[in-house]
Amino acid sequence: MQNKNRGHRLGRAGLLGWVVSGIALVAVAGCSVSGTGEARNQATHTAGAGLGGGNTTSLNGVGSAKGTAVSAQAKIQTTGPHPENPVGIPLRDPQWPADIKNYETTSSVVVNSQVSVPILEYHEANYFPGDLATLRPGQLDQEIQWLVSHGFHTINFGQLYDAFYHGYVLPPRPVLLTFDDGYESVYFKVFPLLKKYHLQATLFIVSGYTHVQPDRSKKFPTLTVSELQQMQASGLVDVEDHTVTHQDLSTLTLNQDQQEIVNSSQALSGWVHHPMMAICYPYGGYNARILAMAQSAGFLLGTTEHQGYANLSQGVMTLDRIAVLVDTSAGQFANLLTPSLQQSELTVEELYQKGAQDFSHHLYAQAVAWENQAIARDPLYEPAYNERGIARVFGGDYQSGMADIEKALSLNPADGYAKFNYALGLELYGHYDEAIAAYQSTLQMSDSGWWKAWCNYGIASIYGRRGDVTDTVAYLRKAIAMDPATKVAARTEKDFNPVRASTRFQQLIQ
Repeated sequence: MQNKNRGHRLGRAGLLGWVVSGIALVAVAGCSVSGTGEARNQATHTAGAGLGGGNTTSLNGVGSAKGTAVSAQAKIQTTGPHPENPVGIPLRDPQWPADIKNYETTSSVVVNSQVSVPILEYHEANYFPGDLATLRPGQLDQEIQWLVSHGFHTINFGQLYDAFYHGYVLPPRPVLLTFDDGYESVYFKVFPLLKKYHLQATLFIVSGYTHVQPDRSKKFPTLTVSELQQMQASGLVDVEDHTVTHQDLSTLTLNQDQQEIVNSSQALSGWVHHPMMAICYPYGGYNARILAMAQSAGFLLGTTEHQGYANLSQGVMTLDRIAVLVDTSAGQFANLLTPSLQQSELTVEELYQKGAQDFSHHLYAQAVAWENQAIARDPLYEPAYNERGIARVFGGDYQSGMADIEKALSLNPADGYAKFNYALGLELYGHYDEAIAAYQSTLQMSDSGWWKAWCNYGIASIYGRRGDVTDTVAYLRKAIAMDPATKVAARTEKDFNPVRASTRFQQLIQ
């Protein structure tokens, strides 16, 4: 059977001694987590990965995930879709909402130097003849329509940071929309477009330009605190820092730089109720002292006036951007984003297979993130719920994981792989009698799926823990008859240690 053979190339015996480390498996009252069941599923899950939706081909890929940030200075991270959208409009891509609370600052760092993303730099959204940093009437709407029609997905700096350092999977063709200085046209022209197209943007705000009351006597009126707060609360806008007075920091004294960086951060944080994590240097002016000062103030990213896609080769505090000006034609706009157009968008099945691949390498949070994408693309794709569920179980989220597997079974009650995973989840968390019943139920299925051998093996391992030689040998013999690989597995399976010295067990596994 093609799927079965593909799964066994993972090397079941070589995985059995693997012990969970580096991932905190959540303790469940009255339950325990066994690393041996984990090895069992790692050896078999790829074999069954395509069974819910037909035979498929495994793909190599990098994974994604975000842990839980606990630093008092950091924005508390959330995973999955934003819980609310005060605007009342469903987001176009619910898996990548505008959520400013998604900076990962505490988990292990996995640097991804392959991430390269366009950060579009806008300023005044109104048109002023002779001013390059403005936009023609209808220009922004046209450019946003082009981005949407060409499969771009807006992200924010928190998501970019996590993609750089913590394995977060970005959506296909990611792009950041940034608007500098804080002109009131952002509220009256940009914000309605974000709501219309369900996109997100980052505003680099000059705190000294921001008013309590509107001041429309100026040529370029700027935002009020209330307008900032409304946009931030929408879930579509992230407010970040652009200093107090918009001066070239590289020309100021040490004390002046500190005031520009620290005072603006404090003011903006007070207004929008989250720490500032990204800074935009006015006029692109910076030096080593300014970078160190910004990092000491808690900033995780910085942007410059250097033109190009943003990636870590530039340094996370000196990221490139792409300026969009009044004389940027439609053709020029498209040319600026050519590298993104060369990226193909993965299918639902390919996203699912990437999750399965990461799961087989014990990258559970990354597997969950891939399956999140598959489910966001097709909410009825049963295999993704099953794979996300078992990944969550191994990652320590027992309740959510089992709920996912139950969802998979509600979509396809005949999915033997999902039934096997459900039984395995029960076993891993110490619900042994329920696990035996669930394994037995799976064995009653009429088809002869690969998982039946491993159901017998699972029952044998539970009896092995209990020191029951007779039942251990009986069920292990059934497993071996179905799949000789289970004999190899049993030779090093820790669950069988209580019965390993018995003559009958030794004779069986020789």
